[in-house]
Amino acid sequence: MGGKKYTSKTLMQKASVHPNSRHAFQRSRIALRKRRLDESKGVRDRARSAKSKQQSNVVDRIMSFILLLSDDKTHLPDLNSLHDFIHTFFLERHDAELEELRAEQRPGRPKSKQLMELESLKEKEKREYYEGMDVPDLMNETNVAILREWQGDPQALHLFRFIRVSSADR
Repeated sequence: MGGKKYTSKTLMQKASVHPNSRHAFQRSRIALRKRRLDESKGVRDRARSAKSKQQSNVVDRIMSFILLLSDDKTHLPDLNSLHDFIHTFFLERHDAELEELRAEQRPGRPKSKQLMELESLKEKEKREYYEGMDVPDLMNETNVAILREWQGDPQALHLFRFIRVSSADR
């Protein structure tokens, strides 16, 4: 049956205790339990934030694909046109902003944080495209229609059809 759960607050109210007493062992158990709970809470928080960050990256990618696809197109006809779309629109969507930031940069000065972030993002996306990345299936007309109605809710990601494309498939 366990017994009464003592907390550090109730035990700390008592006067000083002998090092080998029952209260000293209770205090050490309470401290150990508190430390374990804090550590597990930290692990859960880190896992939760990593998962939400990953979901937000997926949501951002899908939203950019839908926004880059022109309104007059209901879908892309084949895989080659999807590769052309990725190469001309998706991978080069930050080029104008990069050129603007490079023009603002004075010679001999270190790169700005925004410029470094955009360059690393572009390099990461190129590497991911080379190795293979999951993109929404823009060759399926019903999938494109569902994506256009989507409001950006990460809970609805399972409704979409994804395909894995890489530059080697081209």
